[in-house]
Amino acid sequence: MLKSRIFITIGLLLAGLCVFAALEAYEKKANVEKEQASRVAISFFNSLSNGDATTAYKYVWLGENLNIRSVEIAKVYKDSKILEVLKVRYDSAKNRPDYYQQFYKMISLAIKIKTVHADLAGNPAGTYIVFVTVVKKDPKSHWLVTELGSGP
Repeated sequence: MLKSRIFITIGLLLAGLCVFAALEAYEKKANVEKEQASRVAISFFNSLSNGDATTAYKYVWLGENLNIRSVEIAKVYKDSKILEVLKVRYDSAKNRPDYYQQFYKMISLAIKIKTVHADLAGNPAGTYIVFVTVVKKDPKSHWLVTELGSGP
């Protein structure tokens, strides 16, 4: 009787340890993905800031006609500076345009940025929160920017 309780206890401890290890591995993978998505968004903005629209557009999704690929966007963010990444979270394609349904994963970022030019809506230069959506087509693809918006 005592031996069977010891085996059950050891079995439960091992099962708990396996569940804990699986959760830790999942969290680590999620953090790595969020870090990769952040780097893509930062590289995109840094390229625009340096006036290198060609390099910036390498980080933009080619599948749709996005307003991100305009000369005006490159002008707005020229000489801008990223102050900090405020929030990085997984997002859902549920309430997005139809073409978002094809993506494997989506991550939304909120980035605090200081601009030196007025934006397309006529907002003056200053500090803004920029919302960026990055997507992955499949598990082996790279993260790419599909959406860009800002607010005060």
